[in-house]
Amino acid sequence: MQAVFRMLILGMTLLCALVVTAPAAGWQMKEMGVGVYDESAGYDTVLSVLQRGERWSQKQLYEQGYFANRDKKFGAWLVGPPVNSYLNRYGVPLYGYRYRLTEPSGKSSLSGPHSFYNPGFTTVFINAGGQTGPWKIEFYLWNRDTGTESLIGDLTFVMEP
Repeated sequence: MQAVFRMLILGMTLLCALVVTAPAAGWQMKEMGVGVYDESAGYDTVLSVLQRGERWSQKQLYEQGYFANRDKKFGAWLVGPPVNSYLNRYGVPLYGYRYRLTEPSGKSSLSGPHSFYNPGFTTVFINAGGQTGPWKIEFYLWNRDTGTESLIGDLTFVMEP
């Protein structure tokens, strides 16, 4: 069973490495990840990633306080171009994002649309303290003018006890 999960994670990692652009002119993904990030320098000005990964110890994350939604958090991030590079004719950002988080049980929730911070990134706090196993987050680019959305990419990570 572990070999299946390893192959799944390897396959998803390779797929994410191949997905370098979103299917929209004027918006290009620079980075996407899951891990621990620090918002103490300003949650909307600087993306400070402390640790990236695919396998996580639920116990260690809990003990470090990363599920408490303080300055240092466990979650996902998405980085694109600065917001001022894709304004529509009204001077409003043309693109936003939505995300779908799927728990190991198969239950998923869709959130958004949301806006990117001015430097072009976003963060999503994930409280994965309940279930162990494979989790998945999918990011979608949302076009404000047309209301359409397209998949940017997805990441799978494993939460261990």
